[in-house]
Amino acid sequence: MSAEGASATTAEPSLFAIALTFASISSTAFGGGQKASIRHQVVAKGWMDDDVFMDGLELAQVLPGPNILNLAIYCGQRVRGVAGAIAAFLGASVPPFAIVLVAGALYFKYASNPYVHGALRGCAVGALGLTLGNALELSWDERDDWVKIVLLIATAIVVAAFKMPLLLVMVLFGGAGIVREYLRSRAKEVPR
Repeated sequence: MSAEGASATTAEPSLFAIALTFASISSTAFGGGQKASIRHQVVAKGWMDDDVFMDGLELAQVLPGPNILNLAIYCGQRVRGVAGAIAAFLGASVPPFAIVLVAGALYFKYASNPYVHGALRGCAVGALGLTLGNALELSWDERDDWVKIVLLIATAIVVAAFKMPLLLVMVLFGGAGIVREYLRSRAKEVPR
């Protein structure tokens, strides 16, 4: 298999299977739920293990552009190279694009309907729940590391309550996380 970190017992997926997997995720997972859905799919299919996925998630979140597309491209590339990245990108981007076109046309046609506004408020609450669930699932493995939990909570507070700019958040909290991981890796290297 061409991808490092993928299961040796799983056959290489077809480009169609990659595109279809990401199309089904991008068509059905909303809010923050897509990352957890991608994680579940690629690990369950044996395309990569959890550690390789988390490396990709971290990379996708710091690169410019939509995190979900970055993550899809990463996953596709890991299992089938450039062709896999293209298949994953198309699968992850074409269905939502079509959905947004249709939803936009319907919204402008029925924008004055109070039921439409109620439905949108309900969708916003659902998206918030998916985002929180996604955050809990993706950080659950780190629950024993109190420093990471403190950084996570502090980041959420300064962004939500104090509206700290993203660049400053990345420099402060991302920098603190980088320094911490560097010090931890140095401590592991030092023989006792």
